[in-house]
Amino acid sequence: MGTKNNIFIATKQGVQHGSNRMKSTLISNPIRRDSMAFSFFNKQSKEVQFWNWFSKNNETYATEFENIDIRTRIFQELSTELKKVHADLVFEFSPVQENKNREFTVSADGSKELFPIVKNLVNAAPNIAHWKLNAFRQRVSGDDFEIQYGDVKIGYDEIFFRFQDGVYGKIGIELNIIDYDFQIQTQNAIYILLDGLLGEYDVTMGLEWIDWVKFDISKMTELHPITSLRTLIDQKKNDAQHPV
Repeated sequence: MGTKNNIFIATKQGVQHGSNRMKSTLISNPIRRDSMAFSFFNKQSKEVQFWNWFSKNNETYATEFENIDIRTRIFQELSTELKKVHADLVFEFSPVQENKNREFTVSADGSKELFPIVKNLVNAAPNIAHWKLNAFRQRVSGDDFEIQYGDVKIGYDEIFFRFQDGVYGKIGIELNIIDYDFQIQTQNAIYILLDGLLGEYDVTMGLEWIDWVKFDISKMTELHPITSLRTLIDQKKNDAQHPV
């Protein structure tokens, strides 16, 4: 089975926990704080201001994040500065990877309206040593992923689906979830799983609608494991990019 890496997910509901065998990420929601108004620094764009600040502090974040005593402060600082770009942006902050780099991901949290803001921010980023900067939550490698989100613990192996076929962007899916309780907290946890499965961009742009039902074993022959959704979306996206 192997040892699972911890995932810490800071949301409006507080810090949650998850795990996977392939990669760990840290996700945070911003905390509101009004920005200062009158200074030469603020004549720069919000995007440039953010990356100037991040560049000045990146060494601390790169080396000190595993220090539990200062992790909360780091989350708060990053959230505060990102909030100055847009109030609804969130982020992922990874542990050190095998190549000694960390990943910092700016996320629209699935809001299509914020996609241009995320792209503009990440496109404005300078090259920062030992950091990989991403627009939107990235796919998590592998087919074994679970998350502890508040009281909800759920993984890929508890979700099946069937779909209404269509081109990329017009696909509808019905999620069939074992022991589904129809609670918002459970849906939020599953959205995080879907972002790990497909990436935030493809969840938002590739799917037109999602329906949520409780798993019924009598319908098992009509269902697909959720991990096969990745192949379906990739095929539809490829067809859209390379029409016959």
